[in-house]
Amino acid sequence: MKMNWFILALGAMVLFTITFLLIKKVGDLGLKSEVILFYYFAIGALIILVYIFMNKMSLQASGYIFVLLLIMALIGSIANILLFNSIKIAPNPGYALAVSGLHVLLVAVASIFIFKSEFTLLKGIGTILAIIGIIILGL
Repeated sequence: MKMNWFILALGAMVLFTITFLLIKKVGDLGLKSEVILFYYFAIGALIILVYIFMNKMSLQASGYIFVLLLIMALIGSIANILLFNSIKIAPNPGYALAVSGLHVLLVAVASIFIFKSEFTLLKGIGTILAIIGIIILGL
């Protein structure tokens, strides 16, 4: 049975919740965000590498795709350093995640132009309400 995107997203939500709480805990114990990120990605890369080899997937990426992957890795690394540091110093890690979580709205809006995704009036109202909620949270 193939799971749909919503079930997969719910699973990711639960696992990321646990991950971000652990990031805050390890940061509170004195480990620098950059060191946390190193272990997070190094161990994660090993786990994914084993998964790739077990499923006989190709690691080939050349030309334009490789350039995009390099840009993605650079931007993602900087974003994660900023996020991990904000989680570490925020009074509640949920606040930092809520603010950084606005990226989903930016992705949704950008996808309208880049991928020709649908964007209804109801989704627009939801986007505006989410932005208002984050502003209130930051006060």
